[in-house]
Amino acid sequence: MSRGEVEVWRPIVRRNAGAEQLLSTALFVFAAGFALMALHAFIVNDWETSSVFAICTAGACLFGSALRIILLRHPIPAGRSGLLALVAFYTVGPLIIAVPLAELIPKFSMIDAYFEMSAALTTTGASNILDIEDVPQTIVLWRSACAGLGGFVCLVAALSIFAPLSIGGFEVRDVMDREGASSGGSLAVEALIERREAMERTTWAVRMLAIPYGGAIVLCMLALAAVGAPAFEALCYAFGAVSTTGFRVNAGGIAAYNSWAIELVLICAIVPAAIGVAVHQQALRGRLRAYLEDPECRYMLIAVGAVVTLLFMRHWIGAIETRSTDELGAGISALWGSLFMAFSYITTSGFESADWDGATAWSGLRTPGVALLGLAIVGGGAASTAGGVKLIRAALLAKHSLNELARLTRPTEVRPIRSGKYRITQSAMRIVFVFVMLYVLAVVGSSLALTATGMGMIDALIASVSVLSNTGPLLPMISDNLNAYVELSDGAKLVLCVGMIVGRMETLAVVALLSPRTWRK
Repeated sequence: MSRGEVEVWRPIVRRNAGAEQLLSTALFVFAAGFALMALHAFIVNDWETSSVFAICTAGACLFGSALRIILLRHPIPAGRSGLLALVAFYTVGPLIIAVPLAELIPKFSMIDAYFEMSAALTTTGASNILDIEDVPQTIVLWRSACAGLGGFVCLVAALSIFAPLSIGGFEVRDVMDREGASSGGSLAVEALIERREAMERTTWAVRMLAIPYGGAIVLCMLALAAVGAPAFEALCYAFGAVSTTGFRVNAGGIAAYNSWAIELVLICAIVPAAIGVAVHQQALRGRLRAYLEDPECRYMLIAVGAVVTLLFMRHWIGAIETRSTDELGAGISALWGSLFMAFSYITTSGFESADWDGATAWSGLRTPGVALLGLAIVGGGAASTAGGVKLIRAALLAKHSLNELARLTRPTEVRPIRSGKYRITQSAMRIVFVFVMLYVLAVVGSSLALTATGMGMIDALIASVSVLSNTGPLLPMISDNLNAYVELSDGAKLVLCVGMIVGRMETLAVVALLSPRTWRK
């Protein structure tokens, strides 16, 4: 090029493929979803909804293309591209997919729509829609599909982003995997992933998870339809069950069906969804004993069994006082309601059983929501769609506490902490303590921010736990107010949106993103 000649076009030199491909791919996925929803609305003769989704399809395609061109010319270094892409997905993504809700739902502001779709992508399931029956059917399907996408992104991020950084539960799993590498029972992601760029890691995770995840949704939908759920609602609830998102798609939710068969199908969907990908991977290879050998599966059964026993005994004692123990059917219904709710909240799904209120009526005692609050905080397994602290962390923290209590009487005794056949190192326990401390600080900070918006302290605390554990239905259930989120101010909803994102990404990932080492070239 001669001096004074202007360079009109410079070829793009492709360097590390990271955030530019991840973000543009996400936008093209949104565009494909918009197009499918436009087609659905066209089929059901909802012309207004179809036109809105068609416009959103074109906008998402243009935005995705422009973003790809810009970021390819100014790429983000690979060391931080994965986390930044995930942050952008959870912060900007809901803003894009919320446009149809703001346009089509009466008296629904953009903040309301952003809150609703943040709850979908983070699989929180908190809803501020006043009457679901008045919402266009395509919008209900779109929200459920986005929740399903959010669950899938959660699994992909766990393997392609969190695993190399040893966060998201992998800080403990990584130690266990390295110590048990000779047994062949580990996920063994670190050696495979560390040498790959962000897009390669993501592609590998997508290829590994797409068919099992999609197959689980289809199987759940068919099973729900077979036991009596309407086809459309079966599809929406299948998205919610596999992604552990407790959205209601009908007026009464799951309880409106009053069917043990439907609730049993949901248990068979939400429990596997809350178990780590590594365990399913081993089972698909023929090692079904992996479910019995996995510590988190045992911890889940122990936690559910303890809570159900306590709840049932409490109601049984109340029934003795009211002389209603001879009502065998009511007692069995109360037991089933407690069992379903325990599984629902430890998986952070938040579906409500038709027999939950019956347990209270049987004994005359109000069922304590604090038990379900505790299960939601504990959450599901690492590398699953469930939220919460994660079972492995909660169990190790409990074991360490018991060891410290034992040392009060025997100060010189050395009692190692074990998870199954693996011994947990002190470095892993330190990370667990750091995570729990950050989680508590996040709950306190979110609660104080909510009280600043005019919310009561108790409701603020419950709402903070709800969003940080990604169990949105927790607040309406404990407060006994289905419109608990509807009545919040715009400021409170934005605070809760931040809580959803932090809860889904986990506090350690947020700290890793803010760490100077992450930004060092």
